[in-house]
Amino acid sequence: MKQIIVIFLSISAIYSQSLYANLTIYKDGYALVKQPVFWEDLDSDQNVIIWDVLPKGIVYNSPFLSLENANVLIQSFNKDVFHFSERLYDYLGTKVDIKLINSNDMSGTLIEVTDKTLTIQRRRSLISFNRDRVDYINVPSADNVQFKPTLKWTIQIDQEADTIAGDLTYLASGFSWNANYRFIIDSETDEAQFIAEAAINNDSNINFENAALSLVEGKLNMNEGAGNSSRSITNQLVTNPPERSELGDYHIFNIDTDMSLITKETIVTRLYPSRNVSFVKTYIFENEEKSQKDEPLSVEYDIPNTSENNLGIPLPKGEIQLYQLLENGTIEFIGKDEIRQIPRNETANISSGKAFDVLGTRKILNYDRQQKSEEASIAIQVKNSQMESIDVRLIEHIYGDWVIRNASTDYRKVDASTIHFMISVPRESSRTVTYTYRKEWK
Repeated sequence: MKQIIVIFLSISAIYSQSLYANLTIYKDGYALVKQPVFWEDLDSDQNVIIWDVLPKGIVYNSPFLSLENANVLIQSFNKDVFHFSERLYDYLGTKVDIKLINSNDMSGTLIEVTDKTLTIQRRRSLISFNRDRVDYINVPSADNVQFKPTLKWTIQIDQEADTIAGDLTYLASGFSWNANYRFIIDSETDEAQFIAEAAINNDSNINFENAALSLVEGKLNMNEGAGNSSRSITNQLVTNPPERSELGDYHIFNIDTDMSLITKETIVTRLYPSRNVSFVKTYIFENEEKSQKDEPLSVEYDIPNTSENNLGIPLPKGEIQLYQLLENGTIEFIGKDEIRQIPRNETANISSGKAFDVLGTRKILNYDRQQKSEEASIAIQVKNSQMESIDVRLIEHIYGDWVIRNASTDYRKVDASTIHFMISVPRESSRTVTYTYRKEWK
């Protein structure tokens, strides 16, 4: 039976190039690549087609080909890429020429290859060399040298067609993305500009030109097996393509504009248009039950992820940078933080570090421990040296079976070991909160 072999040749001698692919990129280093493919001038008889524009991190048991007007009968994946150090084993028993550094050539039959030594047999002797002393080795030409992994299919054309087209789908490592946010605060309006971006990395050896990109927030379940270790993989394909890996809970961000993702390049694109949002600024003073402190308070910003706040959008996990808009229109960096995944109608909580002119002091005024009880009186003072009033959250962690007595202001029990006091402190003044906790046990 007549066979025609059609080979797709890569465009670049160094990096292969993909056109018009769809890439779904995950945060854990993998991507699902959906590559449009076509072959021209095929015979109506059975044909063999070949494709070698593949990234080095391809998951070897993942590729499958879907064709519009042909059936795939057999798929073979040959990843026996030429590596000279590995191919030396194929020359055992063969005459080779070895040139040592600062020495003459030497010929003999190669009889042993290890990671550190080479051994040849000469007419009357055996000679072993350290490999780091070898300048070069001259061996006979190799047959069927393959420079890159190659997919090959045997197909049956359903009807006469000059062109066979379809999609090649596979998983590959070497791709990743991260969410980056910028939060530019305008203190005069109590609003901020919220910018959400994605940094997309291509660490593969393939240039993806005019690619459609989708970004997945979630972890891909990859169970690495032994199937990737063989040199050649052949699958008999009937009707069912290989199953995709299970994703679990995730959200897909589709990038509206096709773009080129060049090898070893990172591109940054907007996840959403820039938005003006409101926020709640709170100063935090957090302590354990026996702590005594005198330190600046932490500054936190709560951003409701709601449609009423011009958001109401899924926010993936990432780094957020905080900036302050000054009166002259310039901005200054004031801190950065990590935010978790924030679904719609949840609140993003971010910290910009310690305040310079808001100080907290916590003292234990009295402590009494008996055989079956413990009692402590606490005083917490917050001093505000700013020219505006502030909101403060006092977080107290108390462990065991406790009750609160004689609190100077209202508190909220958050859980079995945490209470919160919410207070306001006027400009250039201070405020003190006192309370007593008591524990009893049998």
